[in-house]
Amino acid sequence: MTPSASTTARPLPDRWGSRRPNDPAGLRRSDVTKILFVNPRFPRSLWGFQGISDLVGVRSGQAPLGLATVAAMTPPEIAVELQDENCYPLRFDTDADIVAIGCWNVQYRRALELAREFKRRGKVVVVGGPYPTLCPERFTDGPFDVVFDGEVELTWPRFCGDLLAGSPQPVYKQAGNVDVRLSPVPRFDLLGKGHYLYHFVQTTRGCPFQCEFCDIIVTDGRVPRTKSVPQVLAEIEAVAALGGRYVSFSDANFIGNTKYAEQLLRALVDFGRATGCPITFSAEMTVTVAEKPQLLELLREANFTSVFVGIESPRLDSLVETKKRQNVHRPLIESIRKIQSHNLMVVAGMIVGFDHDDVRIFQEQFDFLMEAGIAFTTCGVLTAIEKTPLHARLQREGRLLPYDSSEVLGHGSADLNFVPKCMTPAEVHQGYNWLIRALYKRENYGARLATTFRQFSPGGELGGRVVGRFDRQLLATLVNVARYFLLTSSRPRRRFFVRTLRDALRGGPSLEKLVGSISYMIAHKHFHEYVTGTHGDPEAVTNVSPFAEAPSVRERARDEFSRDFVRRLRREFFRGASWLAWAKGRPRRAVAVPEALLTETVGECLRQYLNELGVEVVPFATAALSRLRERADLLVLPIVGSVRKGREELNQIVQQLQERVQTDLGRLPRIIPFALDGDHRAICEAFARIGLTFTRRVERLRHAYVNAVETIILPSGQLATAPEAAKSS
Repeated sequence: MTPSASTTARPLPDRWGSRRPNDPAGLRRSDVTKILFVNPRFPRSLWGFQGISDLVGVRSGQAPLGLATVAAMTPPEIAVELQDENCYPLRFDTDADIVAIGCWNVQYRRALELAREFKRRGKVVVVGGPYPTLCPERFTDGPFDVVFDGEVELTWPRFCGDLLAGSPQPVYKQAGNVDVRLSPVPRFDLLGKGHYLYHFVQTTRGCPFQCEFCDIIVTDGRVPRTKSVPQVLAEIEAVAALGGRYVSFSDANFIGNTKYAEQLLRALVDFGRATGCPITFSAEMTVTVAEKPQLLELLREANFTSVFVGIESPRLDSLVETKKRQNVHRPLIESIRKIQSHNLMVVAGMIVGFDHDDVRIFQEQFDFLMEAGIAFTTCGVLTAIEKTPLHARLQREGRLLPYDSSEVLGHGSADLNFVPKCMTPAEVHQGYNWLIRALYKRENYGARLATTFRQFSPGGELGGRVVGRFDRQLLATLVNVARYFLLTSSRPRRRFFVRTLRDALRGGPSLEKLVGSISYMIAHKHFHEYVTGTHGDPEAVTNVSPFAEAPSVRERARDEFSRDFVRRLRREFFRGASWLAWAKGRPRRAVAVPEALLTETVGECLRQYLNELGVEVVPFATAALSRLRERADLLVLPIVGSVRKGREELNQIVQQLQERVQTDLGRLPRIIPFALDGDHRAICEAFARIGLTFTRRVERLRHAYVNAVETIILPSGQLATAPEAAKSS
């Protein structure tokens, strides 16, 4: 089909007529001298990377490729300027005659605000981009004077010609798809140097697959159209000339045309070798790249460091339902491992809310991503986008909810706009809130990073090209990283950084792993801040979904008595005076425990715990306190905060005991407070401190605690661990 531009019959605004004195909106032939391109502010999102600007010195995550490309299509007789509200506040007092606004759906509300303000100042406002292409009806009756519907390689030059002739049309609609070889090298020079984390380069448009939820096949078609390889290289050279370090290919499927992808990758390999170019690359592609070993080798040789893969779901039924059949050819974990073995980080698009998803999907997604070692995932709730096959199906089924796609908050927010089949909307929101927080909890994120690096092949270094140029900007970034993660009063943040680095470098340290782990921890700063602000503190959730089956007593005991928890106490215990006291001589290996406490379930658990450690329990009554120093290393002192029904006698004994302890303090063994009404952590801490007196082996302590819980509590028919038993005794 031959591309052509068409217009609607809507009357043209009066401003295109004869120019009147003091009427800046009226335009005549040759009046137009300048166009201002505007990128409206994006809302904060998981993929926006707004939270890392203070560490890496950039102002925005992504450079606006579309606006830079359209600026390059503008004839030289019209001056151009580009302002990105994501980098700086807009300067409304511009000398431009025309304001051209690019718009994604999440920018729609802000685009309306900007259009009204520029119109108030007498400017002619033009709009185009993905959202006007998908939903042009939302723009034709608003504050926009000219609307572009579709690709603009043909319609924008026509508009410029009409503009210079004084007769532009209100709507320019592209019928059919254009030859992307007509697209010029974008005006990257209009973008501020050093303002962006990465620049986009587009090599193809269209995707051969037919995923039900995707709008790419609606706007770009299903036949991949490709630029020439020299054309792509020219764009990369333009980015490099401006000091760009990172290029992300914006194609919906980089390997949609496998033969073309191979040709381009070979050219990128040659380009890198010839220029020593420090640019690193990433791209979006299907998981079927795991079945193409030659492409995987070329991706690494061309200096790709990561690939974005639309995995969507670990459930095969959900993948088949949404026509994501390309993901069911082989086990997903196997495919991911294959990609990672070529020293490529996998970034995953994940979705919950398919018709085959029930409340178990949240735990399944979490477990899958932890096993796969995918640190960064744009996990979101399924959204039925207008004009997609999914939207049409749900509309036929009467399942759509009232919804405005311009209010979408993007990946990382629960944007549910339909009634799920196997869950309620409330369950989707609750499950997703837990999932996104659990995924970006520090220890889980670090564990996934370490899992990825364990898959890397040795000898995968590519010399200085892995790191790029070591200059003042990189040095400043390293200083900021050290200040944020190490020279901080936040012990959890410092611990996360050190442990993740240690775990990532195990099994063979390399510069590639070092740079990769630091880069992804920088990104985690944004993820953690965004999730905290949007959904709640990630550190406050467990690794068990609110809908998961209750964990066994053994599992809960192991979680309570975690390695990190005991190690922290061990560091505190063997510090200063505590260490000297422990090192004076061989302990008696005996602990004095009040007889009244031993009648409680938690006391029985303590007795079994000490037996597991080979430590004698010395029961005592209040009257026998004076003889304990020669018989025991420790004295367990129960603390009861409130009198509970059935515990009156215990409370009275504890009160008497505390009074005697105050009197005989200098003649007693070391005292370990045992708060019966404390939280889980306080009681576990008492168990750990008692055990650390006799062994420094963390695993032995954990084994003893878990065995004690199972031995004493399970036969009693309780479903509680020691801290819970203490409260219920």
